[in-house]
Amino acid sequence: MIVAVVDDLMVGVRIEEAAKAIGARAEAVSSYEEARQSLRSGVVESLVVDLAISGLDLDKLVREARQARAWLIAFYPHVNVELRRAAKRAGVERIYPRSRFLRDLPNILRERLDK
Repeated sequence: MIVAVVDDLMVGVRIEEAAKAIGARAEAVSSYEEARQSLRSGVVESLVVDLAISGLDLDKLVREARQARAWLIAFYPHVNVELRRAAKRAGVERIYPRSRFLRDLPNILRERLDK
């Protein structure tokens, strides 16, 4: 299962629909705590994170994703390159500007499924 940590309902729906289109299941959650609970469930294969979510403890989330063996990707508003830098420092595997992430969403998710 793919868990998407997003606070934009429309982005969450797009992720869920893209996952469904390629034969995967995705669930959008709106908080860091919900993401942590999902990771603890042991069924999360991939975690998608909107880096612009306020109160996100990215370092902790990266550690927990690694412990759960979840593939981690993130996206950020292209005007906020500091979020990208922070994600890179935290060890996020794939980081995309929001527009590219949304444009290439099915391919990004399919890349994970093909591994």
